Amino acid sequence: MLYIHPVECIGCGLCESICPVGAIWEDDDMMDEDRAYILINAEYFGSAISGLGSPQGAKELGCSGTDHPSVATHPAQKLNASGTDVELV
Repeated sequence: MLYIHPVECIGCGLCESICPVGAIWEDDDMMDEDRAYILINAEYFGSAISGLGSPQGAKELGCSGTDHPSVATHPAQKLNASGTDVELV
């Protein structure tokens, strides 16, 4: 999962346009059932999950290989061969 630091995000929308599964929205545009991910996303950067912090905590590290516990319980997915949909890994 891609985590976006809520303080460092400048709201440019670039991540929305490149997300292959269309899973990134502005907070105001999120469906009610997905709103819990706002807190999950913010918690990810804290010391209890990744410890990346801010500002630019992930800049040198890149992918941490760690997911928020709430996300880690979901089945892993990837883009299908045609890049038009996701499938379980």
